[in-house]
Amino acid sequence: MTPVATPSPIDALGADVAGAFEGTNLLFYAGAVGSSAALSLGGADQWIRVAIQRDLASTAYGEGADVAGYVLPLVVAPGAWLTGLALGDRAATGAGSAAIQALAITAITTAVLKIGVGRAYPLDGRAPNAPDRLDHPEDARTFRPFQSWSWPFPAWPSGHASSATSVVAALTGYYGTDALWIPFVGYPVAAAIGVGMLAGDRHWASDLLAGAVLGQCVGWSIGRAFRARAEGESTRRVSLVPSVGPSAVAAALAGAW
Repeated sequence: MTPVATPSPIDALGADVAGAFEGTNLLFYAGAVGSSAALSLGGADQWIRVAIQRDLASTAYGEGADVAGYVLPLVVAPGAWLTGLALGDRAATGAGSAAIQALAITAITTAVLKIGVGRAYPLDGRAPNAPDRLDHPEDARTFRPFQSWSWPFPAWPSGHASSATSVVAALTGYYGTDALWIPFVGYPVAAAIGVGMLAGDRHWASDLLAGAVLGQCVGWSIGRAFRARAEGESTRRVSLVPSVGPSAVAAALAGAW
């Protein structure tokens, strides 16, 4: 019997990338783009920003969310994979592999979109304590496509939202109902990071919405793909079926394409 290979983050990479950017996911991506345009051009982004900064602003919360948004995905995804390898737990190894792959694809896609769209951050280079920092509604409509190629990349979509959501979605998609604590804990944490970015005046609401949609679609798609492979399933299963009749022997290909 051929030994079953240990799951790794590069398993079926090409197929998983294609799967994350096709089908119904395209509708969600289109919705994220449309809603972002409506929020930014219609003034809702600026309204939300002003309301939060006047009533719920918190520099400490913003800084904490900023750090957590970078650190947690980079700890949780490899942590699950390495734990699975250390314990010989194929489920944890598969889930961690899915989370790493989803995080990498999400991060690359987010970076490409940020550079291509070039959206300005809420402060747009102003000091955080500038007295007129909330008096520039035009900032919500400022886009500089392909003008920034250095870190930090522009604002849309939020990398904090996309990365955190992607890891949670990948783990949730892989485990399904076997570990309901993951979505019950993970999604609130991802949402808290997003709220912190608003409280710290680090992102527009539409940046966070688009990032969350991107992360959810990529993470869920890849998590489910890894789970399907773990269960021996495939979207393209083909088998050779023998057919024996009174006067002939034949074979046919059968399966789901």
